[in-house]
Amino acid sequence: MKNISKILSVLLLVSGNLVHAQSLDDILKDHYAAIGQDKMIKINTQKMTGKMLQGGVEIPFIQMAKRPDKVRVEGTFQELTFIQTYNGKEGWSLNPFTGATDAQPMSEDQLKSMKYQSDMDGMLWNWKEKGYTTTYEGKDDMEGTSCYKIKVVTKDGDAFTYYIDPDSYVIVRSNSKIKIMGNETDADTYYSNYKQIDGIAIPGKMENKMNGQLAGTIMVDTVYFNTELADSLFDKPVKK
Repeated sequence: MKNISKILSVLLLVSGNLVHAQSLDDILKDHYAAIGQDKMIKINTQKMTGKMLQGGVEIPFIQMAKRPDKVRVEGTFQELTFIQTYNGKEGWSLNPFTGATDAQPMSEDQLKSMKYQSDMDGMLWNWKEKGYTTTYEGKDDMEGTSCYKIKVVTKDGDAFTYYIDPDSYVIVRSNSKIKIMGNETDADTYYSNYKQIDGIAIPGKMENKMNGQLAGTIMVDTVYFNTELADSLFDKPVKK
C-alpha cells in the first residue's frame, strides 16, 4: 500500500507540473497572438511620440528604439530637453535641468534599467533564451477582473509580474521589483487604451504608481515602425 501511495504521489506531482507548464505556454501563446508578436519581431525600429503628465505639468516626449538593444528618450519642458541614450553597451544622460552642459555616463543600475527598456519584444518573448525564470502564478484580481499572473525573474534577481486580461490577453498591469543601489524599488504600471498599429497592439495610456500613489502618466500620440534611425542617435548625446 505504501508503494502504491508513493507512486500515486509522484504521478500527481508530475501531472501537476505538466498542467502548470502547459498553462503558462497556453497563456503566452494567446498573449503573443493578441499583441501581434509575430509582426513585432519583424520590426527593426520604433519611434513613439506623446506626452508625460506629472504634477500638473505636461512634457512632450519622443522615444526611439532600434535593434539590437538601442533606445533613446527625449523630454522637453520650458525649451530645455532631457535626453537618455543607450547603445546596447553604454548609456548616457543629459539633464539641463540640473545645469549640466555635458552628457554623463549612466550608473550600473541605470544601465540595467535601460537594457530592460531596450527590449523591443518585451520580457515575455523568448524568456528562456534571455536567461529569465518565468512562472504562472495563478489568477489575481485587478480592479474586478481575475487576471492571469505571470512572473519573470532575471539573473540579477529583479522581478517583473505581468497581469494579463483573460478576455483580450493584453497586459493591463505590471509590477516591477528592481534592486537599485542595494535597495529594492517597487513600482506598478497600468496599461489601457490599446490601439492597433500595423497589426500590433500598443497601449495608449500608461499610469505609473509608486507605493500606490500616482507618479505620472504617459499618453501615446503616434507610433511609427521601421523609420530610418541612425545608430548615432543612441550614442553619447550632445547639447543642442
